[in-house]
Amino acid sequence: MVSGIDKDNVFAVNLALLQGLRVLVVDKSVDCCDLLEFQLGLYGVKVRKAFLAQEAVKIFLEWQPDILVSNIALPEIDGFTLAQQIKTMAAERQQALLIVATTTDTSEEISQYTLSDVFDLWFTKPLDINHFLTVFAYSMISYNPPLVKVF
Repeated sequence: MVSGIDKDNVFAVNLALLQGLRVLVVDKSVDCCDLLEFQLGLYGVKVRKAFLAQEAVKIFLEWQPDILVSNIALPEIDGFTLAQQIKTMAAERQQALLIVATTTDTSEEISQYTLSDVFDLWFTKPLDINHFLTVFAYSMISYNPPLVKVF
């Protein structure tokens, strides 16, 4: 159970609530980006992809996504540094932004990054896509302010 949501029941949260959200996915793996784009796209989520931190910053400034999903292990600038930069930019704009980390590394150093106040959520890879979608949708509702409205 995660925050009262059964991780094996993707229908525990109405995933249709995600429709129209803008998500920036940053990962050095084309396959990971494509998988998230496809899965989120099934629920009407608009996805942009970046493979480098510099690309992600440019897309963030132009597109103003609601959510950043970033791998920690990025070339040149790591995902933690990227998340810090983007969180600062979002705060300067007074923009609500949920920041999600993904990682294959479960070392103590990475745990410190993911437990920091930079990331709102984190997931280990390979992603259990049903768990990811359920927690992701629940977080949109419970985020303060909520990124989606429940009627």
